[in-house]
Amino acid sequence: MFDEIPPRPAPPSHRLTIVAFSIFFASFLGGLVLDRFLWSGPMSLNGKIITAEYIVGGALSVVFLLTARSVTPESNQRRMWALLIAMMLVQVFIDVRQ
Repeated sequence: MFDEIPPRPAPPSHRLTIVAFSIFFASFLGGLVLDRFLWSGPMSLNGKIITAEYIVGGALSVVFLLTARSVTPESNQRRMWALLIAMMLVQVFIDVRQ
């Protein structure tokens, strides 16, 4: 009965958020793949932290990507900032540790 009704298009703010979370997910996934090829030997603590950052960042971005349409644009904006700040804090921690 409802097969003829096309899905409602996402508002422009949701579309931009979906694209942004997709880019984040692709970059974290690409970083994880490159990480595996570049560090083939035993990993240092910094290498393990960077790998964990790729895994956690990719998991968060895919969860945010899957739920981007069902939340408000303000909530999506907060999620985007939370993801960016969390990844920046990890980078600051790695830089201080080195």
